Amino acid sequence: MRRLSLVLLCASLSSACDDSEGAPVVPPPPFTQSYPDAGPTPDGGGGPATWACQRQAVVKGAPMSLLADLQLAMGRATTSNERTQAIDRFVEQVEAQGGTPLVSDASAGRQRVAFFARGESARDTFVAGEFNEWSPTATPLGQVRDTDLYLAEVEVPRTGPQPYKLVKGGSFFEDPRARNVVWDRLNRNDVGQFNSLVYPDAQDPAKGRLTAWYDVRATALNDARDVFVYTPASYDGPECPSLPVMYVHDGNESITRESFVDAADAHYKARPQDSAVLVFIALPSQDVRLGQYTFPPALAPGWPTPRGDDYLAFIVNDLMPRVESGLRVKTGPQETGISGASLGGLISVYAGFRAPEKFGFVGTQSGTLFWPHDGEVDRNDGNAMVVRASADPVVPVRFYVDHGSPSAGCTRDGEQGADDCQSNLQFVSALRNKGYGVVHVNEVSGAHDWAFWKKRQPGLLCAFRNSDAKECGL
Repeated sequence: MRRLSLVLLCASLSSACDDSEGAPVVPPPPFTQSYPDAGPTPDGGGGPATWACQRQAVVKGAPMSLLADLQLAMGRATTSNERTQAIDRFVEQVEAQGGTPLVSDASAGRQRVAFFARGESARDTFVAGEFNEWSPTATPLGQVRDTDLYLAEVEVPRTGPQPYKLVKGGSFFEDPRARNVVWDRLNRNDVGQFNSLVYPDAQDPAKGRLTAWYDVRATALNDARDVFVYTPASYDGPECPSLPVMYVHDGNESITRESFVDAADAHYKARPQDSAVLVFIALPSQDVRLGQYTFPPALAPGWPTPRGDDYLAFIVNDLMPRVESGLRVKTGPQETGISGASLGGLISVYAGFRAPEKFGFVGTQSGTLFWPHDGEVDRNDGNAMVVRASADPVVPVRFYVDHGSPSAGCTRDGEQGADDCQSNLQFVSALRNKGYGVVHVNEVSGAHDWAFWKKRQPGLLCAFRNSDAKECGL
């Protein structure tokens, strides 16, 4: 195992020191998780400064100067405990100042980038990316002295956003300390993966960007999941806009099966006035999907205990406060939507009826609206959301409902090509009979599949911001 001695660590940090040579150093603007995206200006002003909304100012990794600070602290440390404390502070500062990787200032003569991992599991870890032609073994993370820190410093040209992954045992995976990510464009027909980014500020300014929040805790569910926040191009504009926000279920597959991000980019380019922040909520495991996207009673004996109420509690009590404090988003039900496909559509409709004070818009694509209200699917005594739409008092929520149907006309749910059209049509009819605002799309020959949901996604995004279906060409 290659071990970086303190001397080698000092040598590897020399480029960070080089960055400070020449012109006097101007302290960078402050960076915290909530500032500048959401917090006030440093002087206590009422809104963010113009620079605070610019991608090149705030979308970046932590500075290489932190590595120089670590080198100094390690040089002063005389015990293993002091070295561990120095590394603890380093890791905390990296998190507070943009996450990994650490990057040189754009004006530096050499564009050096530092990658690291920590813990015994980081041993025998490598970094691979376009800068080394995705070699799984060319760039190892070397152990720093007798610590649990493993680090590599390489020169990466600033020619655009540079994707990378960490590698261990031949398996590629995301850098868990990196915030800026893109889908790796490999459709695995299952949960997908992301590339972390060096120089994320160099992404196409005409498109949105993704920020990864890994292992977000869900109090009521006692689990953790990844959340991917999409901010459209206009979010980084000089106007520093606050935008509406939509919460999207199946947050991994919505991006990595048939990219809803691509659909959003295309729609918001055509209609920037519809721009919204999209919060893609992944599952901790596909094994819990049925339980977390449904509500009592259970469909059949032996099926997972419905945890939909706890899942919504996570969104409302854990996630929404973080989104609203850490991003420039508008608040209130008329500015907040929730959407999903299949079971994700079902739990979205349930959320609209259960928490209309939080969600003023519901989008459901091929929603599993045949879910029964009494635990038995007999299709004769009403489906839960159809019953609720018909019998409950009207709540201030607008609905977008889409689905497919056979070319010969809608058949019973569960039959080939039906795409749950029967229960969806019943739901739309019940909503309209009660006077709800509904945008309805029935795609003839549309299948129960991500490709069709992506194709119809622009209509959903437009309906979120426009109550008149004609405005969206629907």
